[in-house]
Amino acid sequence: MERLYTTMLPHYKAKQVSVDRRRHYEVDGQQLPGVTTILSATKPWQAKERLWRWRQRVGTEEANRITTKASRSGTKIHKVIKAYLRQEDWALPEGTEGFWASIEPVLKNIDEVLLVEGAVWHPLKFAGYPDALLVYEGQLLVCDWKTARRPKQAEWIEDYFLQVAAYCWAVNWVYREFDIRVEQAMVAIALEDTPAQLFTLSPDKLDQYWGQFQQRLRQYYRLKLP
Repeated sequence: MERLYTTMLPHYKAKQVSVDRRRHYEVDGQQLPGVTTILSATKPWQAKERLWRWRQRVGTEEANRITTKASRSGTKIHKVIKAYLRQEDWALPEGTEGFWASIEPVLKNIDEVLLVEGAVWHPLKFAGYPDALLVYEGQLLVCDWKTARRPKQAEWIEDYFLQVAAYCWAVNWVYREFDIRVEQAMVAIALEDTPAQLFTLSPDKLDQYWGQFQQRLRQYYRLKLP
């Protein structure tokens, strides 16, 4: 197995609980909504309409089949990447070979791993589990792994950018005593039969998406959602 240089930060866990069927995490006696819970509950109507139109176009049965297959593939690849970054033994599940071939070159460009799927939270009352905090081609960043059948355009996946922005600020809060200051993020999308897409957020872009996430967070609490 190829060896990665690791300088692991303390790894925290937060118990996942369901509050009115929404994912929350228990942190210091509080039940904090997850980042993805917040984004899902406040998704703009335009995004909901696009999803509805797609389901209408392909049909409910086919839409469910595609969604289920994508979810399973994503879960399998996530587990492999997690084991790879932790330098644990792993085996590639059948049917994921294309996704692995897509993302493996990205993994080989990682310089250092500091955190893999550890719980983070923020005083603004949200929590989550970023996929990884690592040094990629010399840059410290939060990285989130995704899978897709086809390449994405940035405007289609802005919620992914809000997600990693929230994780960056939560990482900076939780690990502030370790002089951790994350100012960049990356969304890496493994594709079934082509090289992975990498969307890297500069400090300016990250600030912009952090501001947008805070708006969605305020909206979430205004709705008085649990």
